[in-house]
Amino acid sequence: MVRAPFRPHPDDHAYLRRLGWTVLVAAVLLMIWRASDLLLLGFGSVLGAVMFRSAARLLQGWGVRNWSIALGLGTLLVLAMFGAIGYLLVVQFGTEIGGMLGNLPGTLVAIERGLSTTPVGKAVVQAFEAAAGGSAIANRLGEVLSGAGEILVNLVIVVVGAMFIAGSPGPYRRGIVLLTPPPARATMDRAIGEMAFALRLWLKAKLISMVVMALVIGGSLWLAGLESWAALGLLGGLSEFVPYVGPAVAMLPAIGLAATAGGDVLWSTVVAYLAVRVIEAWLLTPFVNRQVVHIPPALTLFTILAVGAVFGVYGVFFAGALLVVAFVGVREFYLRDTLGEDLDGVPRSEGKAPEADA
Repeated sequence: MVRAPFRPHPDDHAYLRRLGWTVLVAAVLLMIWRASDLLLLGFGSVLGAVMFRSAARLLQGWGVRNWSIALGLGTLLVLAMFGAIGYLLVVQFGTEIGGMLGNLPGTLVAIERGLSTTPVGKAVVQAFEAAAGGSAIANRLGEVLSGAGEILVNLVIVVVGAMFIAGSPGPYRRGIVLLTPPPARATMDRAIGEMAFALRLWLKAKLISMVVMALVIGGSLWLAGLESWAALGLLGGLSEFVPYVGPAVAMLPAIGLAATAGGDVLWSTVVAYLAVRVIEAWLLTPFVNRQVVHIPPALTLFTILAVGAVFGVYGVFFAGALLVVAFVGVREFYLRDTLGEDLDGVPRSEGKAPEADA
């Protein structure tokens, strides 16, 4: 029997199969890297859809029985909340925040220059710059501040995409399940529901932390005698959306203003921030983690740095939510489905059949 000239030898089938999978994985990774901005916009839309549907569930708990009405009102409630934050940032405290953020790169450069005068401080600056991808932190922040128009356009895209997904998430979920090999479709469907549940808990935790820390930081800076305490409290609360990195950056404008004022204001501001961080570490964080979601702090920190290195500075804003999704994915697909084990940290939905969530 004459074998076809281009047909591989049976002994090569296993090798060619592995080579094909290797090429496929490499191609997917290359596509992810090249389309990182688009993927972030898509994930932001999914996160927004979870936010809209969570608000609708809250309204249903308050007595709005019709789901369509609850979803519409929930979407308006979330958009109104963001509108109020935008009003405070632009109108109420716009001049103060604009001045602080405009001077932030110079403040960071001055801090880096001051730290670099000692061997330990120089090592800290070098490590921080390496974690930021090899360039100065001030340059990265300058890129963000100069791209306000791009941020606004991306925000509109995310909001519109979130409305589409929140209004009818079923087709997207069924599409992902159908693209999964049949033996794993039940696991994929369950994992999507668990991820949506975990994201709702994570958003709840962020909302609690942001509101509480905005009040605590603003009140502490008012007691310290620092001007613009209300604007700084708002910035401090919003910075809680990005764990560890956000609060550290949001603290710098206050330190810069306090250093300009000099005298007791600087030390009072430093003591105020130390007290705030103690309250957060010993009271707020354990309470929130016990009520909603807990992921090891070191894992969160290094994930933020890794996402920032891969997706850029905009990816840092979604690093916490991406970690929650990855955490649940590892638990559902590998630990639970493959190894038959489970992982503490992200609560389970206790067998509830999730609605067609995003």
